[in-house]
Order: sequence, then structure tokens, then C-alpha cells
Amino acid sequence: MSDQKIVFPSREWVNRYCNELSMSEDYNKAGKGWKDPILFKVNEEAGLQFEISRFILKLMDGKCLSVEFPMEEHATAPFIIEASYDNWKKVIEGKINPTQAMLTGQLKVKGNMALLLRYSTAAIAMVKAAQKVPTQFMK
Repeated sequence: MSDQKIVFPSREWVNRYCNELSMSEDYNKAGKGWKDPILFKVNEEAGLQFEISRFILKLMDGKCLSVEFPMEEHATAPFIIEASYDNWKKVIEGKINPTQAMLTGQLKVKGNMALLLRYSTAAIAMVKAAQKVPTQFMK
């Protein structure tokens, strides 16, 4: 795959991320047993124009099966993780741990937090997979 940088967030970035998750041996192991889609939301920010601000990853047993790009503002899924653009950037760059970010409110979570915390190793593997996507941040 090309190492040309891909803008985050964009359809191309999310599709590449889904592919990286499925190819990640760490995520394949750590995500075993996971059955639920996750809706990721990037909060709108003045001065930034996002191609997309929300996406759903259909995750199952350590694989990313597909992605969806819901248009409706109030899209839902069993788990929703929402954050500012800056906090998503920090997570993707590895500057903040995703589990710590959930516990401190830097990532806002809706859904069964206890279940998410049981998969904290998968969360770290997800960040490592995101880091394999050559990412162009908007700021």
C-alpha cells in the first residue's frame, strides 16, 4: 500500500484503518470475543472542515468486517466513543493511552464501560493499527 498521507478523518482513512485492524496480529488476538460495532465521533471544530465526522466499525472476533458512514447526527451503536479532534490526534499519535483517555473523559464513552475495559489490550492494538495508516492531520 502507498505511504501517501491520508487525511484524518476521511472515508479513505477509515477504510485503510479497517484493513490495518484486520491485518494486525495483535488486534486479531486481543479482539477475540468482541461482537459489537463501535461508533466513533469526531467533534466539529471551528475552522476545520471534515469530510466525515462519524464512522462505525463493524468489529467481530479481532477483525474489522466493514465500515459505515452514517449521515444522521444522532446515529447510534452499542458503543459510542466521542472526542475532540485534538484528543483523537493525541490517541492516534500515541501521546495518550486510550484506556486512560476513556477513564479521564478525554474520550467520552457510551456503552458498557466494564466490557470496554476488559478489552483494553485490544484498544492499544487498535491505536497501533491506526498508527500504521500514514495520517495527515488537519492541524
